[in-house]
Amino acid sequence: MVSWGFAIKKGFIIFLWSIVWGIIGSIIGAIISGGSMFAIIMNPTDPNAWTGGLIGMFAGVFIGSIISSILIFATILKITMESTLEEAKKP
Repeated sequence: MVSWGFAIKKGFIIFLWSIVWGIIGSIIGAIISGGSMFAIIMNPTDPNAWTGGLIGMFAGVFIGSIISSILIFATILKITMESTLEEAKKP
């Protein structure tokens, strides 16, 4: 049986990695969205720039969210599997 201390320690590790992946996803989303905002700033009167820019901004947020979600799920799976192997090796 897994102790609460072991579970809390692993949960804290997952939490910290989730923060890291959230920051990375936010940076990716900001880069994509920033490029789209640059298109709007360069052509403020062009309706096509506005349409493309808004779609690009939403795409940047969506892609950043998907990337961070996948990385968080991968972290949960990795730490869970490693913890399971650690517990299975104990006599």
